[in-house]
Amino acid sequence: MTHQSFLKGYDFPVMNDSSAVAARRMLVMALDLCCILAAYGLAFLLRFDFDLDAYHSGILLTTSPYGVLTYALASYYFGVHRGLRHFSSFGDVVNIAKAIGLTALIQGVLVLFVTQGMFPRSVLILSPILSFLMIGALHAFGRYFKAYWRERSVDLSTLRTAVIVGAGDVGELVYRQLRTDDHVNYRIVAFFDEDSAKWGMRLHGVPVTGPISNLAEFLRKHPVDEVVVAVSSARGQAVSAVAEVLRKLEKRPLIKVAPSLDEMLRSSSAGANPRKVQPSDLLNRKEVRLDAMRIMRSLEGKTVLVTGAGGTIGGELSRQVVAYRPKTVLLLEQHATALFYREAELREKMPGVKVVSVLGDIRDQSLLDRIFREHRIQAVFHAAAHKHVVQLESNIQEGVSNNVLGTYHLASQADKYGVETFLFVSTDKAVRPSCVMGATKRAAEMVICDFARRSKTRFMSVRFGNVLGSSGSVLKIFQEQIEQGRPVTITHPDATRYFMTVEEAVGLMLQASVLAKGGEVFVLRMGEPVRIMDMARNLILLSGLEPGRDIQIHITGLKPGEKISEELVEDPAGQEGSEHDDIMVLRSENKPVDGLPEKIFGVEVMSRSANNAAMVRELMHLVPTYTADPVHDEMPIPVDLTIPELS
Repeated sequence: MTHQSFLKGYDFPVMNDSSAVAARRMLVMALDLCCILAAYGLAFLLRFDFDLDAYHSGILLTTSPYGVLTYALASYYFGVHRGLRHFSSFGDVVNIAKAIGLTALIQGVLVLFVTQGMFPRSVLILSPILSFLMIGALHAFGRYFKAYWRERSVDLSTLRTAVIVGAGDVGELVYRQLRTDDHVNYRIVAFFDEDSAKWGMRLHGVPVTGPISNLAEFLRKHPVDEVVVAVSSARGQAVSAVAEVLRKLEKRPLIKVAPSLDEMLRSSSAGANPRKVQPSDLLNRKEVRLDAMRIMRSLEGKTVLVTGAGGTIGGELSRQVVAYRPKTVLLLEQHATALFYREAELREKMPGVKVVSVLGDIRDQSLLDRIFREHRIQAVFHAAAHKHVVQLESNIQEGVSNNVLGTYHLASQADKYGVETFLFVSTDKAVRPSCVMGATKRAAEMVICDFARRSKTRFMSVRFGNVLGSSGSVLKIFQEQIEQGRPVTITHPDATRYFMTVEEAVGLMLQASVLAKGGEVFVLRMGEPVRIMDMARNLILLSGLEPGRDIQIHITGLKPGEKISEELVEDPAGQEGSEHDDIMVLRSENKPVDGLPEKIFGVEVMSRSANNAAMVRELMHLVPTYTADPVHDEMPIPVDLTIPELS
């Protein structure tokens, strides 16, 4: 007879989730009370060497209910049975101890009062000790039984063996997640950690075998399916080291990483389950901590304008800004399709925030005047810019017009209408610029500093390096080349760049906006620069391929305007710390420039001539630290470069 036919014709009450949980709690409570009774009886037997006379047997029977009733009330008060039993922690053990201690105290007072002191005192000491041991053993057995039953029920065909790199808090969290998640079938066979004090030790019964350098030898003897990197700091270094070790093996396991705490908080479904390696995992960066309440106070209920909202930085700015519950967010973008999707995304994410789309250009002064006048904007985050270095080397007029003049017109309107805060998004390429893009960004920083000197608005600039995943990012290009089996192209074997995730960069921008007093050039700490050649090789390895064999690496040479290495500041001695560890303030590069409005007017007039050579020379005059690419020396110089005087 099958199980289904046996039950056919019978109606059983179906418990919902809450009633099932309540039933389990009642069962555990009943078992705990049985332990209290058993411990109390055993204490009597031990006291009288298992030879209990009738008198003391009567006392045992008479006083037993006191302990049962008292523990039931004490365990409810301390929430002993509100914890999930298979996730028991030290706090749960402490609560059990508190409940038993309170029970022993009250029970002792009651029995001594009832028996008029004719009671064996040693029982009052033995009983709580035995109760704690029995209840603790019961709960431990429950966890063991759940784990044992889970292992017995696992489909061996889906079981994946793995090792965890990192025997610290993150590694232990990942191990417990993999042991308790019914949807993930892993068997962890070893831990690896760089801390020599942990070598030879065991974590949850699994040996800590040694450092990452021992991984190759271990995998030759014990093939596994996955290597999970679970470290809280220097993740990029650990991932790169593991990738280098696996490169020497013929059969390579898959590399995965444990999500960071920030990822788990941003994604409720992420948990601690390992995921595939992402380019951001190659960066040696610690997690950024923000003063979210301070940012909330600066944005909640405000009207905020984000320019360039369809781009990578502007888009992330929009997402993070709406999370702080402003009254209205205006999205200014000239790309209609990008604006359409950004508006739809934000409306879905925060339906309580008013989202206004503005299709237009930051150079349109009449448009800017209208939106500032109608919406009474209180904060501006200016991310609209042309950013592609090589593209602007041959489109100088457009770069200057958008990046310099557009910023000037936007800042003018912010000053005119009394905006509270204006944040300009800059770049490390503004430091001793060698390209048109960098020169225009440095000129825009100078514009912001000039307005800060004479305006009530708090103007500031925030400078940082490359962000992962942005349009045209070198990492996106590498990934596309690897996926298509094409050679990975690198400009120079020694080229280095600063990298940061877009979420980190924007979070620190918002943090900087509340730190500013006006006129600052903030610089975000980007960590150590990353060698592009190393990153390309690691991306190839992490794709399960061999650099130079499966995927070739071609050196193309530096393009016009490109540097081998970027800088974040001109003079390191001119920077100082701020209230936030990851944000620096430059004092040497935010000095006002005499006659800047007249110089900007000259740039605007020159931009109308559409003569690249003239524009380059005007930029060099405006930004003394700009060293133009030699290719611009070959451009013809116009005969008449007269600039009309200001009226």
